[in-house]
Amino acid sequence: MPGPLVSVTDGDLVTIMYNSIDSYAHTWFIDVNNNNVPDSGEISSATVTTSATPFVNFTFTLRVGTNIPSTGIFTYRCSYHPTMMFGTFRVQASTAPDFTITANPTAIGPINTRAPGTSTITVTPTNGFNGVVTLAASPSSGLNASIFPTSVPSASGTATLSVNSTTAGSYSVTVMGTGSPGTHSAVVTVTVVMPDFKIALSYSTLTVPQGSSGNVLVTLTSLNGFSGTVALTSTLSSLGPQVTFSPASVVVSSSGPAASTLSVSAVSSGAYSTPVSQGNYSVNVTGTSGSLVHSATLALTVGSSSGAGALPGAAIIGGGIAAAVAVVAGIFYVLRRRPSART
Repeated sequence: MPGPLVSVTDGDLVTIMYNSIDSYAHTWFIDVNNNNVPDSGEISSATVTTSATPFVNFTFTLRVGTNIPSTGIFTYRCSYHPTMMFGTFRVQASTAPDFTITANPTAIGPINTRAPGTSTITVTPTNGFNGVVTLAASPSSGLNASIFPTSVPSASGTATLSVNSTTAGSYSVTVMGTGSPGTHSAVVTVTVVMPDFKIALSYSTLTVPQGSSGNVLVTLTSLNGFSGTVALTSTLSSLGPQVTFSPASVVVSSSGPAASTLSVSAVSSGAYSTPVSQGNYSVNVTGTSGSLVHSATLALTVGSSSGAGALPGAAIIGGGIAAAVAVVAGIFYVLRRRPSART
């Protein structure tokens, strides 16, 4: 059956008295989203199965914008009998002089470990309050936070919250405003990320014939505001081809991607050098900037040279054989022409 109307004012200290006459688990709660179950963030009492005394007291201070979203009409319920045991919970605006404190934005970031983030804190008087509000910032561990100015006269004005951290992570900072009516607060979440870069190749595979060369574009992209010089190096799975970069170091910034040309040569270096062996190679391309290291892999195949390259050798051999045959034929002809000796 419906319970009595509960009418409260923002800032009131509220005491709810309830009891249990059975062994079931009962929780009194304000069902803000009307889903018949107590959710995280909703005002709810401890769970009671039996009452040692006639009534159990549940006491809380009602704060609009903190533990209840707004003024207006809500429904309170029993968690075990949500559709049978319920009532109206009316929240009214306070008429006492007071102030509110808000943050914009309420979430800062992602910001990188080299840059600060800010949020504007606004203090607004209500019901004619005209006192000074003192501001203080309380950050979670690992986050640096400061606020300026640290007080707002006449409970009306703004201040700037500044935050930074040298370690990537998720943080929060509570800004507290204290005046003669009491203390109000606003919570700002902060996300900090590490500046970084990524490396990518225009092709993941490359085939180069013996005696030839080929190119692949190496693209470097800034992440999270990274700005710096990236040095490029390569490692081959086995000796053979020559790998070079042009340029070998690239300046990367958040303004856009930067690139370098990776050249692979399968050309012999001299007249008496050993030709680059045919086969499959793995080229590990690495970009390094301080402690940041990233790499990409190129699958390289060195194939045979063109068929025309074998013809000159065969022609020379064939010509040599033909010349030898001509010499033998010439000798045979001379011997046949020699006159016989006279007696």
